[in-house]
Amino acid sequence: MIEYHFKASADLDSKITKFRKPNGMNKSDAVRHLIELALYNSEMEKKLDLNSEFLSKMYSKDLYIIDLLEKLYSDLEITNNSNPKENKVLQEFKMNRYKDHFND
Repeated sequence: MIEYHFKASADLDSKITKFRKPNGMNKSDAVRHLIELALYNSEMEKKLDLNSEFLSKMYSKDLYIIDLLEKLYSDLEITNNSNPKENKVLQEFKMNRYKDHFND
């Protein structure tokens, strides 16, 4: 094991002491544990940022798709308001799509 020596401010030392005493650790173990937690949290923060960016892009695309559907509906000038659950062709399409995508 590699040993590190560093200086800590009195404030940091008191925070380390407050952390180590209830957890039954010595100072060295407490500092090592806190550094490991900080590195882990840094990695998790990067992953959360990537997930947030991904969700933002998905949300943007969903809004775009909704706008396109509204435009399509408007451009087709559909005056007949039918129930999609009663449309046999649409239900058949959904079932085939469901079978294709979730068939193990």
